[in-house]
Amino acid sequence: MDDASTALGTVSRGPLRRVLVVLVDDAVATHELPATGEVILGRGSNATIRIDHPSVSRAHAAIELGEVVRIRDLESGNGTALRGAQLPAHRAVEIGANETVQLGDVAVVFQERRGARPAAPKPSGESARAIGQPIVVEPAMQNLFDLARRVAVGSINVLVVGESGTGKDVLASAIHAASPRKGGPMIPINCAAMTDSLIESELFGHERGSFTGATAAKPGLLEAADGGTAFLDEVGELSPAAQAKLLRVIEDRRIQRVGAVTLRRIDVRFVAATNRDLEAAAAAGEFRTDLYFRLAGIVLEVPPLRERRREIEPLARAFAAASAGQLGRPVPELGPEAIAALVAHDWPGNVRELRNVIERAVLLAQAEITPVDLFGRGIKARSSPAAPAPAADDERARIIAALERCAGNQTRAAEALGMPRRTLVKRLAQYGIRRPKRG
Repeated sequence: MDDASTALGTVSRGPLRRVLVVLVDDAVATHELPATGEVILGRGSNATIRIDHPSVSRAHAAIELGEVVRIRDLESGNGTALRGAQLPAHRAVEIGANETVQLGDVAVVFQERRGARPAAPKPSGESARAIGQPIVVEPAMQNLFDLARRVAVGSINVLVVGESGTGKDVLASAIHAASPRKGGPMIPINCAAMTDSLIESELFGHERGSFTGATAAKPGLLEAADGGTAFLDEVGELSPAAQAKLLRVIEDRRIQRVGAVTLRRIDVRFVAATNRDLEAAAAAGEFRTDLYFRLAGIVLEVPPLRERRREIEPLARAFAAASAGQLGRPVPELGPEAIAALVAHDWPGNVRELRNVIERAVLLAQAEITPVDLFGRGIKARSSPAAPAPAADDERARIIAALERCAGNQTRAAEALGMPRRTLVKRLAQYGIRRPKRG
């Protein structure tokens, strides 16, 4: 269902919005910022964004919004710190996306997001694979992981967004590892595979004899995550019925096994991930607004690999070492030409595509990986500065190439392209590509 032509779109669509996330102890609040103008942060009643904390002055700092965003200290009592240094009073300093500013003992984070903001929910009757340590080189990624570590110490739910294959699961794992729940389980839940007929048994579990084939009681995935983190991967794929069931669990923190007569309490933190624009989907009525706001206590966006080019080489070397280790052979060298080809490629499938390319190259290479090992003969890595082909022709060519590399296996081709298999099948029909035998 990861169809860029649907109304949901992808996280890169929609207008750019700026928000300020304020972290006071374990509480997190998100404030929309105007496109231009000045916003005063402080404890006083006249502050634009009021931060009720004794370490924050009545008028502590000002954010200047325009083409660039700057912050300046307003002679605060406890100072304003950026990048570990105290700012001189009244000197405006530029801040970037996901950078943290310290106002006394309070951290505020400037973020840029895409998509329309959904309307607030109306009150209802119910309630008024990472490779070892993450490779983080780009400043934007360092800021993102720093923010994730700050958020991890609380209990707020987190929504991780980004294109398919960017490594949203890696960030989710980092949040769990930095949280007080790190000693508990982190249970991944593939929401794209949760049909309405399976969701209750898979998520909530069942009692013995509750249906044909239930020869023993079985705890569900949410019960298995008790004391830890439930990672809701591809949460945007849930059906409306499944969304309603999940919302009830998030609100009540209680589950009922199929066939049971009693409820069980669970202590679970929810980290969700999606490559959909859930804000736009909620605004359009295509995703439950109340569920969106429950999941999006704070939103963290993982940038695509094409915006993290300094990370391509270390990621490639790590994948090569891991793949060679699994094969029990020496790690092949990545020569300068191979590195240049990797960096020039625009990686529509992001980190997942890079991993697949490197794993295939390790199988083909001798002592050194060459561009031919990476992309095949006659296939050049697409360079970002080059004029792009029309989007449809470009995608059709990538799909055909992926199917050829995977000997017609649609499942492996979809993984290499960084899209669900269902989307690949839709594209085959859309572009008139002869559908190979089911693989």
